[in-house]
Amino acid sequence: MQPTDRQARDLFAKAQAHHRAGQFGLAESHYLRLTKLDPRNADAWHLLGVVAYQMGKVDKAIAHYRRAVELRPRAAEMLNNLALALRAKGDLAGAAALFAQALGVRPEYAAAAYNLGLLHEQARDFAAAERAYRQALAGDPDAVHALTNLGNLLRASGRLDEAERHLSRAQMLARTDAAANGNLALLRIDQARHAQARELAETATRLDPGDAKWWEALGTALRLAQDADGALAPLQTAARLAPGDAAIHLQLALALTDSGDFEAAREAYARTRALAPHWPRARWQQALAVPSVPADETAVAAALRSFDDGIAALADEPAADEAAFECAQSVGVFAMHYLPGDHTTRQRRFGDLVGAIASAVRPSWMAPPPWRALAHGGRLRVGFVSAYLHEHVVERYFGGWIAGLDASRFERYVWYTGATPDARTAALRAVVDHYVEPAGSFDALAASVRASELDVLIYLDVGLDPRQQALAALRLAPVQCAGYGHPITTGLATIDCYLSGDVLEPDDAEAHYRERLVRLPGLGCVPRAPAVPAGVDAPEARERPRVLCLQNLLKLPPAFDTVLAQILAASGAELVLFDRSAGISRRYLARLSQSLARQGLDPANCVRIDRVRPYAEFLANVRQADLVLDSPGFSGGGTSLDALGVGTPVLAFDGRFARGRQTAAMLRLLDVPQLIAADDADYVAKAVALLADEQERAMLRRAIESRRDALFHDAAVLPAFEAFLLRAAQAAAEQGAD
Repeated sequence: MQPTDRQARDLFAKAQAHHRAGQFGLAESHYLRLTKLDPRNADAWHLLGVVAYQMGKVDKAIAHYRRAVELRPRAAEMLNNLALALRAKGDLAGAAALFAQALGVRPEYAAAAYNLGLLHEQARDFAAAERAYRQALAGDPDAVHALTNLGNLLRASGRLDEAERHLSRAQMLARTDAAANGNLALLRIDQARHAQARELAETATRLDPGDAKWWEALGTALRLAQDADGALAPLQTAARLAPGDAAIHLQLALALTDSGDFEAAREAYARTRALAPHWPRARWQQALAVPSVPADETAVAAALRSFDDGIAALADEPAADEAAFECAQSVGVFAMHYLPGDHTTRQRRFGDLVGAIASAVRPSWMAPPPWRALAHGGRLRVGFVSAYLHEHVVERYFGGWIAGLDASRFERYVWYTGATPDARTAALRAVVDHYVEPAGSFDALAASVRASELDVLIYLDVGLDPRQQALAALRLAPVQCAGYGHPITTGLATIDCYLSGDVLEPDDAEAHYRERLVRLPGLGCVPRAPAVPAGVDAPEARERPRVLCLQNLLKLPPAFDTVLAQILAASGAELVLFDRSAGISRRYLARLSQSLARQGLDPANCVRIDRVRPYAEFLANVRQADLVLDSPGFSGGGTSLDALGVGTPVLAFDGRFARGRQTAAMLRLLDVPQLIAADDADYVAKAVALLADEQERAMLRRAIESRRDALFHDAAVLPAFEAFLLRAAQAAAEQGAD
């Protein structure tokens, strides 16, 4: 209510004009004079409080607001502003009471509900914060800040589907707002929708280039999309903008590791630990980190010692908690298995670590399931969990398991935990009985699996996706199995059987697994064959032989450099490698160059690093090669299927473990054992001889092409797989009856 006399009205108008012009001192003096002329004018006291607050005079603002509220106790805006001032002074309880009082007067008052939500969130009362944000949106459905905060709250609790609705709407309403774009980018990262995350984060960095968290989001999205080289610049920018943010330095350490700069990564890990010495994620990542391109065998040995020490330190930590369980869901040891050596014990120790944490944090899911296998009386219920049931080597190998089971005897469940469903995913979805793409929390996923009351549960790729190692550490079905999407023991006590192929495994293979090893016929699966490139004949005439190494350069151990150099020196061949990361390629070539120099070779004249090409073009290039050189220790899988599928000879080692025997197994099935080398010297001798003998290579091509059905159409696999499932479920049913 404005003053009744003309002088007061004029004074009020001048005060407001000064206030709108940002002349706070003049506005304050005019409001103060007005309160003396009209001491019961609540609006004057309120605006005097507003201008005092804007000038940083919080105590005065509180006093003025209190007088306004005394005069008008049901004025919601005045109650809200008094609460804001109390919050600024640290009186959170008083502020919360006043925000609630304002909402009692006007329940649809979105600003008060939003501010109350902020207080509850600060107090870590997330349920109350959620209620307050929802009340704010009931009053104003387009309140961008409330949409954003509620979306972030839901995202933090793993309720990604619900977060999607709110954060997407906020971004739609405020496309030019950096936070709206950036927070949706963070959700997209959680959803593993990395391409969208990158686009949104790029927009956020353009709109607000001074905010480190959007640069961090951009770098994280790029790293998770397998572009560690591209991730470095935005993460370095983020680190410069926020040098004290441990999370940024951790992301930078991960990107440096992935790009091959392990020394810089170690420094970044050290900075992270210095900033956050008690942060479990930082401890785990540092403890389990290994170099992508170790300099030599000494570096390999040092990396493995460091890994062993790290596992021991993590196992000795105090009682497990939610933070440790989150680490078990997000930190894997995949890269360690690219290093040469016997890692069975290491993987078992890691499995024990994950299992102990799961037992402590989710004890109810460690007990035997309350149902008995086959008690439902229907078809055998078999579930498959994988993050890679799209165009990927895991789907290529094991999609046939899922699609090929007899639908009259098996009820098939699939949980696809990846983020890039495609035509391959759709084809599987069309043939199974139950298909789930879980977008919620880890616990929601585990509950979904257990609620299905399966007879047999199969994890196709434990070790590739860290979340599945934690899921597999739970007891969600009477019989739990692992496929060899990652051909290493899971190391988990909760996995009963490991499904492999008889030809993959050596005689003593049982010692390589914690699980009971099940040897299915042949490769143990029916992988999909590549399409032979039309119109592409055997290698064209060229001045010197061309050999390809199709493997990720991370798989090539230091000792193999000498083997390659000796082959090139003796044969005069050109070696073609494939670039999957500029940083990795650069470091690998620098290491290989030392071995080449010892053979008197210039890498510029004998080594070419080619870009990754579209699949059809890649296959055509493979078919044109004279010979493919497989890697030792961790052999090719899908790439060897490609090479042999188009008829190109592949020279392989006979590894000690399944991970190093995949290509040799394929060659045995094709009945070309002469392409399997016993050791380095034999490998060099065989390669040099083959590259000098065009007729022998042609004979091998004809043999491979005539027998390719042995790889891709093994009729014995599916019946054996079905028989195993029936036996395993029946055994579990009998055990449960006891």
